Amino acid sequence: MLAELKDKSQVTIPKSVINELGLVRGDMFDVIVSDGTVMLVPVVVYPKAKAEGLEALAKAARASAAAGEADVYDDVEDLIADLHKAV
Repeated sequence: MLAELKDKSQVTIPKSVINELGLVRGDMFDVIVSDGTVMLVPVVVYPKAKAEGLEALAKAARASAAAGEADVYDDVEDLIADLHKAV
């Protein structure tokens, strides 16, 4: 699939790629250059405080799992049912 470099260094991503990846206006990309290849990798950007909060939750979950305190489910349906009870 070809794309042309336009004025102001803009490249239009083909509609079929937009649809396949579920991209929307305003999505952010990491631009990676490797061995003459340019890759656009969709990313989600969070405020630093939010990312730190999520990392703290993940750390607590890992500690709980390592201590054998985490809930264990036989299948994903049981997990989802338990999550719905918590909401």
